[in-house]
Amino acid sequence: MPIKTAISQILPGKILIRGYNLAEFIGRRSFGDIVYLLFTGELPQEREGEMIEAILVSSADHGLTPPSTHTARAVANVGNPFQAAMAAGILAIGEHHGGAGEACAYLLQESVRAYPDDLPDALATRVVAEARAQKRRLPGFGHRFHNPDPRAEQLLALANELGISGKHVALAQAIAKELERTTGRALPLNVDGAIAAILSDMGLDWRYGKALFIIGRAAGMAAHVYEEMATGTPFKFIAPLDVEYVGVKEREL
Repeated sequence: MPIKTAISQILPGKILIRGYNLAEFIGRRSFGDIVYLLFTGELPQEREGEMIEAILVSSADHGLTPPSTHTARAVANVGNPFQAAMAAGILAIGEHHGGAGEACAYLLQESVRAYPDDLPDALATRVVAEARAQKRRLPGFGHRFHNPDPRAEQLLALANELGISGKHVALAQAIAKELERTTGRALPLNVDGAIAAILSDMGLDWRYGKALFIIGRAAGMAAHVYEEMATGTPFKFIAPLDVEYVGVKEREL
């Protein structure tokens, strides 16, 4: 039985993406446009491609501290090829690093789907109350370094400017206000939460939250891998850790 796909078709001298000739995109449409086409099956009707470009830019890099970056550099540091280091970095992206956007998008989409007639403030009260009752942290709000997150602020402003913001952005912003009211702490949307709300208002499935992060972060990761290969000294990338041994003391065999 043939493997079926609705994404692309390869013919002699022609590559079709969702029915469009890929060669005709070159120099005429943006990377954001083709990502939107791949994900949704249709070209942007408005300025969704610009929004995706901005999301990818916002995810490009966040220094050496993220696990994906230092994993990629550590693998490059010991002499592995470029693709191995990149793959290792991507594999270090999980639920606790790079997964908040996906989880937040799921929360927003399921909340709107379950209570389509609730106004944002009322639905936010419901969402926060349920999370607090279950002692569950809401993904996409607050950041250990940035308060507020400048990337989130810029993305949300652009979404408003492009006419993309809708009920999911409104709900996300209402949740941030409700979190501050109930906890007494400012927990504004971080970049993951902003991306989650915006991709939801563009009609993208919540599973694409992690995909957009990976696509954007790959650019910064590639720069880090190259820098490590070009300038790093083997075995000196990872500094000695402050390790405290808590096992049994030395004993006789």
